[in-house]
Amino acid sequence: MLKAMTCGWMWIVILGVAGGALAAQNAPAANSRYVIHGETVYDKKTNLTWQRCSLGQQWVEGTGCVGVITTFTFDVAKQQGEGRWRVPAKGKLATLIDRNRKANNRKPMIDEIAFPDMDLENLVYWSSTPRGASNAWFVSFDSGYIYYDYRSTPRAVRLMRGGQ
Repeated sequence: MLKAMTCGWMWIVILGVAGGALAAQNAPAANSRYVIHGETVYDKKTNLTWQRCSLGQQWVEGTGCVGVITTFTFDVAKQQGEGRWRVPAKGKLATLIDRNRKANNRKPMIDEIAFPDMDLENLVYWSSTPRGASNAWFVSFDSGYIYYDYRSTPRAVRLMRGGQ
């Protein structure tokens, strides 16, 4: 009898853990315009799909983004897209700035449920938009602003694609 009860409890624990991982996979974002699907986030307002993790990190169900964010110079960053994935233009990347968090000066200024595990010491992301021969535009999720800098400056990258 004890063996049967123990076996039953094990199934409840296993199902509970699996259910938690499933809930984490499809948890609602703080912003209702986002639809989370495991390692990606679909933005209903812009019709863009984003990778939840920065380049250098990997999505692990039930855990989030793990690994160290890789930084790139602008020219190397632009080469990081593969298939339909690409580095976003500055206007598209700027749509990820969370205006409520910016108004309250809460860092990072991005939906932390949709885009978890950002490095608070590295909140600056390249766009694919150049500014002349030696500069390019980036979005700072530290300040919530769009700036430009020398192309040789290492910055983080988040990839996106059009549609779902």
